[in-house]
Amino acid sequence: MIPANIKTESGSFNTIFVVVLLGLFSQLFVLWSESKKDGFNTHRFFDLVFSSLIISGGISYTVYRIFEWLKIYVPSSIFLKLDQTSVLLLFFFLTSLLPVFFFSKKFKWSIFRLLDIYSVSFAIFLMFISLGYFLVSKEWVYLILLGLLILNYILVMVHRGYKFMSGMIFSFFLFSVSVCILVFLKKGGSLLMASILVTIGIINLYFRGKKTMSKSILPENLINALKRRLKIKEKSLKEQQQSLIDSDPYLQHGRATDNAETLDDVLEDTGKTVTDARLSTVKESKVQVRKALEAIETGKYGKCEVCGQEIDKARLEAYPEATTCIDCATDQSQIEDIRQDEILEKNALQ
Repeated sequence: MIPANIKTESGSFNTIFVVVLLGLFSQLFVLWSESKKDGFNTHRFFDLVFSSLIISGGISYTVYRIFEWLKIYVPSSIFLKLDQTSVLLLFFFLTSLLPVFFFSKKFKWSIFRLLDIYSVSFAIFLMFISLGYFLVSKEWVYLILLGLLILNYILVMVHRGYKFMSGMIFSFFLFSVSVCILVFLKKGGSLLMASILVTIGIINLYFRGKKTMSKSILPENLINALKRRLKIKEKSLKEQQQSLIDSDPYLQHGRATDNAETLDDVLEDTGKTVTDARLSTVKESKVQVRKALEAIETGKYGKCEVCGQEIDKARLEAYPEATTCIDCATDQSQIEDIRQDEILEKNALQ
């Protein structure tokens, strides 16, 4: 059994605290990688995650201080019957979602995709928490919980997109955690916390179903034709990506031993910049094509992932990978243009 406190020459560290930090960094990495897969703007998504950490961390710490105050001044309080760790994790998760609603509204992002990404990343965080408690207490219930979380994560990642439409993963995660709380933890307030999670999961499914109550009304022959075009484009984009990687001047054979002149260095750097820009564009196009193919597989192709309205048929024929209607797409473009203008203005002042 690993001691609760790890002693070193410079001091001692709480084992659970160390594991929590590792889990938090892993969660941040998953948030970043999954957001890139779904094509979210990296800079804005970083702002979202930073806001979530500040808000959830501040509120969770406030709840922790309230628990400590109650232990001293109101030891008979009914709130002390609740398991403190579970309550803090619940507050940390739910309050981290508050900025999601603001950012999805401001930047016309699909809130259901954001909720899915957050739930997947939080599953990683809970894995580390379970592992930490098992290492310290050697209670097998935490090892079983860890195994179920890993199984849950694998199931979700294998079927994400092509089997689960956006938003379902969030509810599936809440239901799974609720079952784990009731069956394995059985601590103070377990029923209350599980009920809260289940209620939120049901509300999420209701609004998800309300937004996409009916399947696409596009003719099947048109969907099949557009699907073929998307498959061809996906293959072409993969070939373009590999070609750009192969043509990267920094990866050319013999570059490390080449004593290039200054002009050659400049040309090489310029070529690298151009290659990276093209590669970024190709990757973004691949993400968009993949999202469109996922929508076809789940029967939701032709519906805007932001507002839920039908996408104009002419728009789909001209741009088969479209997953937003023209109004939402225009709003996103305008926001992006404003951001670019702000960057240019900032650079001009420097």
